[in-house]
Order: sequence, then structure tokens, then C-alpha cells
Amino acid sequence: MASHEYFQDKLVGNHCFGCGSDNPHGLQIKSYWEGENLSVCQFNPLYYHTAAPSHFLNGGIIAMIIDCHCICTAIAYAYQFQEREIGEGSPIWFATSNLTLNYKRPVNIAEQVTLEASVNDYNEKRASLACKLISEGKTCVEATLEAIAVTEEWMNKSPD
Repeated sequence: MASHEYFQDKLVGNHCFGCGSDNPHGLQIKSYWEGENLSVCQFNPLYYHTAAPSHFLNGGIIAMIIDCHCICTAIAYAYQFQEREIGEGSPIWFATSNLTLNYKRPVNIAEQVTLEASVNDYNEKRASLACKLISEGKTCVEATLEAIAVTEEWMNKSPD
């Protein structure tokens, strides 16, 4: 198995249920660069990630892993754009402003899924990404995500 530098392992203070290394109860997805503008994440569903039919992956879990993979890709891209290592210097954070999913076919819960994301448009305030979820060699979900930059203060502020 190849060794990868995972985006999430370099993001200090990420408590997200889907992608946060600082959340031991979460899904702990891991994303990495596969090319100049292609990030990949492999996810192994567990039996309790089921939809109503127990042989399919829950659509909410699908949305979460796509959302998290895309946001972490946007963050990694921003660091790359600034010619910095992920986590180096002042933190860069993004949050989802829009997520659109096109569920094309059910996802077999017994099979590993692969997410492939790319950044279509970027500036320091916004990023636009496209993502595919592939299982058993077929694209099961296509998604687009719009991300907005958020401050470190936003990340650390308690809700009122």
C-alpha cells in the first residue's frame, strides 16, 4: 500500500465528524493528492452506515464524505496556491456554501468507495469543486461544491 500525506492529518483543530483528525468518534476520512489537481479519498463503509435497504450506503453518509473530501481539498489547494505546506503559518479554513449531489446509482455498502475531487475555480475567498464517488468501477454520485473561506475566529467561536 502506498504511503500518502493526508490533508486531514495536517489540519490542527479540525473536530469535524466526517474529516476531523481531532474527533475520535468520527469517520476519519483521509484525502491526498493523486495529481496536480486531483485529490483522492478511499472510504470503507461499515455495516451501520446503511440506508433503509441494508446492502446500500446511506445517502447522508455519502453527502458527508463528499462534503468533507471537497472542503479538505479546497483547504489543501489554498495552501498549495500560497506555496505553503498544509498547516504551516496562519491556518486556512473553508466551509461549504453550496453542495449539489446527483445520485446516479445505489452504492454497495460492502465495497470500498473512491472519491475524486478537483478544483474548477479558485480565489482566496471562494473555491468551486467537482467530485465523483466511484464504487465497483462505476460513478455512483456526481457532486459540485462551492466553498467559502472562513476565519480562524469563525472556527473557534462558540454559538450564541
